[in-house]
Amino acid sequence: MRLAICLTVLCLAVGGPAAASDLSRPTESLKPGTFLFSAPQLRDPHFFHTVVLLVTYGAEGASGLVINRPTDISPGRAFPDLKGIEKLLKPVYFGGPVNQSLILALLRTESLPDGAQKVVDHIYVTASRKALADALQNRDPDKKVRVFFGYAGWGPGQLDREYGNGDWVVRDADPEAVFSEDPSTVWDVIMERREKIQIRTPNLPPFLPWPFGILSKGPINGL
Repeated sequence: MRLAICLTVLCLAVGGPAAASDLSRPTESLKPGTFLFSAPQLRDPHFFHTVVLLVTYGAEGASGLVINRPTDISPGRAFPDLKGIEKLLKPVYFGGPVNQSLILALLRTESLPDGAQKVVDHIYVTASRKALADALQNRDPDKKVRVFFGYAGWGPGQLDREYGNGDWVVRDADPEAVFSEDPSTVWDVIMERREKIQIRTPNLPPFLPWPFGILSKGPINGL
């Protein structure tokens, strides 16, 4: 029940007004379990060069967790009453600017933990303190747990408008990237790849024989 309430809160997060957007841009790729890479022109300091794992998405809004903004706070410092976690190496992460008193966790496991909800293959989100404590005190927690303060939230239609404006690049989430040893490199890698693609295909004529004509009609899927 507590997780359901927390995820409802995430869905209902209200953002500020968005500018007029290109609503013709397809948004079917926006769904839980995708990465949102902030576009280089997005200068909001909360999201500059960030990678967001989308956790919820629907008519009521969307929410996600920033995976590449570690803080200088350790789990031992964040949870001083939990025994046996004093030497954990991975920090607590800045999950987003909304409700930073809320603690959420991503768990990597083969089976659904109690009090958790699936996000993408073998990755679950939870607001359960018991599930978090069990995971932190388990074997290899640095490889299986990410803890976050706060989350990123969008009101109804807000993320669609931002995506239509070109503020976000959407890709399928990579579980390895979520638990990367150095998540600070994830944004750079995808943006460098995207830039190379754009450099390789400049000034394409509007109509070309298949398959090259596909490239002139929209973004390249799967990259």
